[in-house]
Amino acid sequence: QESAFKDKVSEELNIIVKSDVHGSSEAIKGAISQIKHDEVKPNIILSDIGMVTETDVTLAKASNAVLVAFNVKPTKEAKQLAEKEKIVISSYNIIYEVLDFIKKRMSGLLSPDITEKILGSAEILEIFKVSNAGKVAGSKITEGEVLSTANARLIRDGSIIYTGKIASIFREKNQVKLVGAGQECGITLKDFNDYQKKDIIEAFSSTSTERMI
Repeated sequence: QESAFKDKVSEELNIIVKSDVHGSSEAIKGAISQIKHDEVKPNIILSDIGMVTETDVTLAKASNAVLVAFNVKPTKEAKQLAEKEKIVISSYNIIYEVLDFIKKRMSGLLSPDITEKILGSAEILEIFKVSNAGKVAGSKITEGEVLSTANARLIRDGSIIYTGKIASIFREKNQVKLVGAGQECGITLKDFNDYQKKDIIEAFSSTSTERMI
């Protein structure tokens, strides 16, 4: 049985580097191998001397690799093939710029940080049937505010039964955008109608932040 604490599976960024001289090639390889991260790692599948060729472009496409040209140009045929296959040849002549580029591309493989903020909670008191909305959870806002645009989860006896979005909020048969603590309202959730009395509807917002290496 595999441990639940096993390391996250690392993402890999495949990299092809073509350089002008052996010294540059070794320096770039060494510098890239020093970029360390728990969730994503650089994987140099080819490091060679000379112009970027059609073979390099074909390999980049087949292995979904970034193609770096350091102080070298692509051959005419390689350039045409790259344009046809929509492969970007990234040209640099300063090593730290290559490293910045690789870090940026590796960062793109990281899952973003999700920050969640609880906006408010409501307790379901009654369940109603409304002709145009189906089942509606007659609820009382116990804390905070519930917005009609918020994400929502439904909690029953401490377990999360549903996670999704609020579909609509009604007060006295009118749709409203927001209800505050102490107010009663009808709430519908998107693609869910299995409400029960004493269920808790929790409204929350979540923001996603890109992570950088």
